[in-house]
Amino acid sequence: MMERYPFFESGKLAGYVRTFSDFVEVLRGGSRLYLWEGERGLLHGGRGDFLKAVYEPPLEAPAGAGGSLEERVRAAAEAVGDKLRGRRVMVDFSGGKDSTLNLLAVAELSELMGFRAIPVYVHVPYLEPPSCIDHAERIAGRLGFELEVVEADRRMMLFYLSRDGLPRRGTRWCTFLKMRALREAMKAVGADFEAKAERAAESGKRAEKLSKTFARTTYLAGKTLNLVYDLPIERLALELVSRRLVHPHYLEGLPRVSCSLCPYKGLYELAISRRHELEDWGLVEHAARRAHQRYYHAVPWEEFWGYALWRYDPTLALIRLRERSLADAGSSLELEEVRRMFSSLWREENLEALREILKQPRGALAEALPAR
Repeated sequence: MMERYPFFESGKLAGYVRTFSDFVEVLRGGSRLYLWEGERGLLHGGRGDFLKAVYEPPLEAPAGAGGSLEERVRAAAEAVGDKLRGRRVMVDFSGGKDSTLNLLAVAELSELMGFRAIPVYVHVPYLEPPSCIDHAERIAGRLGFELEVVEADRRMMLFYLSRDGLPRRGTRWCTFLKMRALREAMKAVGADFEAKAERAAESGKRAEKLSKTFARTTYLAGKTLNLVYDLPIERLALELVSRRLVHPHYLEGLPRVSCSLCPYKGLYELAISRRHELEDWGLVEHAARRAHQRYYHAVPWEEFWGYALWRYDPTLALIRLRERSLADAGSSLELEEVRRMFSSLWREENLEALREILKQPRGALAEALPAR
């Protein structure tokens, strides 16, 4: 994740925090990098060629911060005209921050434009906590919808787990199965358009993709509707916290809602996610052990599993293992402190501080933060 999250102490902005690779970066009067190790992050001096290869500078915040959600919906209604009237729009919905605000905006737009919005949730068996379905249904119900729940093909999930082990970066077979389930759902509900909730601030690749997608139009590109693509995290948090539509994973300190064993999670996120209940943790670990025996036998099992090296191809896994020796154990950041940082964005007591951030020029607050 490349996006900086503001964090608060005593109702005031205290700094910014983000994750990328296996690092947690804290900005508070200067940037400090912590390489994650078990239940804590170890201070890293920022040296080494490998860091240059993995470091992901934070993106500039998009320009869509201004204006309320209601103003955005009215602007979208003017931009799309009558293209959606009388149609069916399938809304990709996970219960996470982006999809929740997108569903909220689509719901209000449907009232203005006269189309039917149908939220669809795709469950990923074995890799995603079943409780996420309950959370998504609760949030959709708060917005007046009965959620359509489908799931990735279980038989194919078991096949890939047995053949390849857990999904890894670059060969994320779970995404293929999830997208196929979405395509089938779109046909089943008879949707004419699809509402997605991708945001430019989340990653460089996504920013590049969305800038091209919406370069000549606004909100609607072909058959894809997206009402949140240019919003910063502060705007999402303000809208969702004020409406009490926050997914509980954010209050646990997770920066995103995804599968417990998503290969794009860092070790900080995995330290929290491993506490979630899956259908069968034994099955998951067995699949990881089989892949370890086949492809990763040069790495001891304890380090392979403990550092989640299944996220990488075997060669890169060895490189990432060697990186661990470059951290400085003399200074650390505890798990509970980082959890408080991330979760503070989603707490009602910090709403006024959020409003103040959105009033300020971008970057002005970060420069004024006190050192610590």
